[in-house]
Amino acid sequence: MVCFSSLLPRFSPERRRVLARCAGVVLLTCQPFVAWGASLEIVDAEFGVFDASRANEIRFLPTLTVPHRVGQRYGWIIDLNTRQRSVSVREEYLLPSAVQGGEANGVLVIPMERRNQASQRQLVPQEGRIIGEWEIGPGEPPGRRHLQVFVEGALAADFEYEVK
Repeated sequence: MVCFSSLLPRFSPERRRVLARCAGVVLLTCQPFVAWGASLEIVDAEFGVFDASRANEIRFLPTLTVPHRVGQRYGWIIDLNTRQRSVSVREEYLLPSAVQGGEANGVLVIPMERRNQASQRQLVPQEGRIIGEWEIGPGEPPGRRHLQVFVEGALAADFEYEVK
């Protein structure tokens, strides 16, 4: 391996300044990509309901059952290790296909789940934690749900829960 500094005496002072500037530009250009690519680790993910019944306090209660009550807050908390100031988060509901399984014209039909993107946003981790929160709306039907949360394009959490 050749040491860059050992080559410097062969060049004129002007050429050394040009090489130093070029090396600086290369280092500054590459550094953000190296730091960004390997700086995210999902530590834990939980789904549950948020209880705001006490003044000045919101509690998170882990559960996979959400009461079917208008205004009931629910969602997820993901703990992560990152040096990034913000992370890209996408939430997708997996909806069952409208086609029921069975046989049609002698061919076995297997329903496929389809995706419905619910949200896409940038979240700022607070003390290594990001939170996604929803609320039961008027006329929202009860039933089973399947939600996947992607952080920086990678699946970070997969929740199956029921609203009842």
